[in-house]
This record gives sequence, C-alpha cells and structure tokens, in this order.
Amino acid sequence: MPDPFVLLLIFVVATVLSWGGVRLTRRYAVQVFPSNIPTVKLEPAAGQRGGGLAMLAVILLMFMPLGLWISDPGPVVRFALTGAMMAMIGFFEDLRSMPRPLRISAQVVAALIFVPGVPITVIGLPRYELMLPYEIGVIASLIWVVGLSTIYTYMDNIDGLAAGHAVLVGLLWTYISYVEGNPLVTVLSLLIVGASLGFLFHNLSPAHIFMGEVGSSFIGFSLAALPLLMQDRSPRLIVSGMMFVALFVFDAALTFTIYIVRGKYIFYPDRSHLYQRILRLGDPPIRVTILYLLISVGFGVAGLIYWRDAAWISLVVVGLACLTLFFWIKRRERVEQPAPEQ
Repeated sequence: MPDPFVLLLIFVVATVLSWGGVRLTRRYAVQVFPSNIPTVKLEPAAGQRGGGLAMLAVILLMFMPLGLWISDPGPVVRFALTGAMMAMIGFFEDLRSMPRPLRISAQVVAALIFVPGVPITVIGLPRYELMLPYEIGVIASLIWVVGLSTIYTYMDNIDGLAAGHAVLVGLLWTYISYVEGNPLVTVLSLLIVGASLGFLFHNLSPAHIFMGEVGSSFIGFSLAALPLLMQDRSPRLIVSGMMFVALFVFDAALTFTIYIVRGKYIFYPDRSHLYQRILRLGDPPIRVTILYLLISVGFGVAGLIYWRDAAWISLVVVGLACLTLFFWIKRRERVEQPAPEQ
C-alpha cells in the first residue's frame, strides 16, 4: 500500500490538474459543444458542456502509470480502455445525439473489455452468499456497468450534484480499499475524488460548466467498476457499492418505469426525475443538491455498516428512505399544485 503522504500528494495533484484543466476547457467548450445540439438534457447552460474531458484526462493519465507500478497490467489496461471508450461514446453524444439503441450497444461492447475479467461471481446477502454462474455474472455486471454509466449522464443536469456525489462515493471507496489493502482501487478512487473535486469548483451553483456525456459516462463507469475490482476482498462489497449509488439508481429506475408504463420508454427524455420535480416545485438547485448529497451520505454510512456486518436493517433503511423521498415529492406536488409544464 502506498505511503499516506504519497496518497495525499496524488489527491492534491489530481485536484489541481483537474481544476486547471476544466478552467482551460471552459474557454473552448462553447465552440466544441455548440448549444444548439439536440439533446435531452436540461442543463441551464447547455453550451457549457465538456468539463469531463479534463477529468478523464487527469484520471487516466495518472492512473495508467501509477496502476502499472502497483498492480498487474490486466485490470489497469482493461479499465483504461473501457473508460476511454465510454468517454468517446459520450463525446460523440455531446457532439451529435446518437440513437439510443446504438449508444447502448456501443457501451455494451466497451464494457465487454472490462467485465469478463471481474464479473460478479458471489453476492454477500445478510444470511447467505448467492453464487452466480460465470455467464450470469457477466450479464449482471454488464447491466450494472452500462446502467450506471447511463444513469450518471442523467444526473449531470444540476449544479454540483453528479460531481459532489462522485466525491462522496470516491471517498467511501478510498477508505474501504485502504482498510482492505487494495492499493489499485485506493489510487483509482482517490483520483476520482481529486478530479471530481477540481471540477466541482467550476460546477457549484451557479455552474459555469457541466461534465457533459463525455465525463458523466466515464465517471459512472468508474464508480460501477470499483465494487467489481473489490469483490475479491468481500462479497458484501457488491451490495455496499450499490447502496452507495442507490439514490441515483432509484431516481433513474423510477423515471424509466414511469415512461415504460406510459409507453414512452423509447424516447425517455429524463424530464421527470425526482430532483427535476423538486426543481419545478420552486426549490433552488443548491437546495436540491444538498438534499441529495445528505441522503447519499446516509446511504454511504448504511453501506459501510453492511460491509462490516451484512446488517439487513441497512437495506431496509435505504429502501424506506427512497420511498419516503418519493412520497414527500408526491405530497408536495398535490399540495402546492405547480403550474403545468408548457
């Protein structure tokens, strides 16, 4: 395991480089990502996308040499190739909206570089361990990786939310991997924290720039990869990793389900996410971001408890919190009766 001072230095360098890189990107974002591109996203400054390019560059350019120094090349190269491909797919999406089936297919192909080497093979449940055949594990892992990569692109629509959440989840994995003695994941998660924090300085309300698909796809993939890289230390970490991002997954899954029920799942224009419904009720973006991050802190604590004790109550708390948020929003919508969306 690298010395704590070395880890601190890695974090500081990643943060500074990301901050500077995003600052540089802001000068050219409007020219590279014109605001008139058709998009389903609802960013208040749609032309200011592409901040994720700097995050991607910092993470991969630092992770490759550091990862090869402390670990076998296999997982390092597979992660870097898949991450770069996910980012490239997102980059094309930022430039010109891609048909959804084509985009998902491309992401699956990219994920097939990484997933077969670290498929989910066992899930640590409260009372027993669920063993998965290799083929089922690969399929489950593909759904997890592609799903979270996609989900993160829909959460990059509000000041500070996606980046702040990445900082939080990255810190959780930094702690877990350090305790479990996995230096590769410690370095990777710390790079995610540093790059996301450097970006966050430009993304706090009022946001000057957003990650764009290029950055949010890559960060979503990275956070999905961390529990897969850590599962050999404890099968409970697969569940903990899902708990860390449970609020984002619940928000997106609920929205997707609503569109399926309404027969509009092909278009899925991400205009009914829970956080967007709160915004339409008149809450400022910073309040919504703080609410989501505070809930995610609670989910992080629940995930840490599950990692240590596999306590079923942790799962119950996360589930009840998600349902409480949903019904709270529904009640506010009934009581406050906002004007219908034009």
